[in-house]
Amino acid sequence: MNEGTGCDCNLISLQFHLQSPFTGSLEFSGTALRGAFLDMLRSRSPELSTSLHDSHETRIYSLVPFPTGPRFQTLFTQGESYEFAVNILDVDTLRPAIREMILHPPESVRLHHYQFPISRIDYFQNDLRTLMDAWTKEFEKTLHRPYKISMRFVTPTHLSQYGSDFSSLFPQPVRIFPGLLRVWNNVERLPKVERVSPYRDWVEQEVSVSRYQLRTTEIRMGPKRRIIGFVGETVYTIHDADSSMTALTACLARFAELSNVGKNRTAGFGRVQVRLGLDRNRSSV
Repeated sequence: MNEGTGCDCNLISLQFHLQSPFTGSLEFSGTALRGAFLDMLRSRSPELSTSLHDSHETRIYSLVPFPTGPRFQTLFTQGESYEFAVNILDVDTLRPAIREMILHPPESVRLHHYQFPISRIDYFQNDLRTLMDAWTKEFEKTLHRPYKISMRFVTPTHLSQYGSDFSSLFPQPVRIFPGLLRVWNNVERLPKVERVSPYRDWVEQEVSVSRYQLRTTEIRMGPKRRIIGFVGETVYTIHDADSSMTALTACLARFAELSNVGKNRTAGFGRVQVRLGLDRNRSSV
């Protein structure tokens, strides 16, 4: 376990190392792990945990669930170690609870019917402004015209459909990148790099899906609830490669690897892997 959360940062990643108490399998772990994380917060700050779970505002944390197989189940072996992670973008609000959790970690967490012992909690600190600078340099090195971004959706993803309770199951650019900007603009102590509305207009005009290879999958959330999401890869083409918005879009794509995309980001849905400046010969789509 590492100690101390005193740096002037706006990104903390917590990695939880758990020991499996059984041999067997569990369905997609994201929702159970989110509940376990909120329970850990609740024991230190009930009001904070409730506000994070019930808030209708942009959620400023994301979760990396246990590794899964092709059907998004996790296979466990008794006594083996398994890790999940939480990326926290609202460090100021959560800092006291995080510090207490790290200095006095709980002995175990409950996932479904099993009590998983916690062997240790690691944390990693960073500054998103520093990361933005690095992503900008990566964009400059990979710049070509038109500019391409590959986004692989690793865990099931479903996207908000404005004005509707239904989900969208296709990663249109306007449903991906403006949402990432909205999350960025809600991180404490970060400059707002662009307003969402004009950026959305630009995305609609300049960014298109040039190729995709996707499939839908169903995740069971309980006896009566299912979530259908898509996984696979999409290649986006930005036609105005010289616009400052293009560099911003490339950086937001990298940011998506930390924040996740779409609905239920905080339960590990919408995890992505990104390649910038993709050319035709490198694409697997």
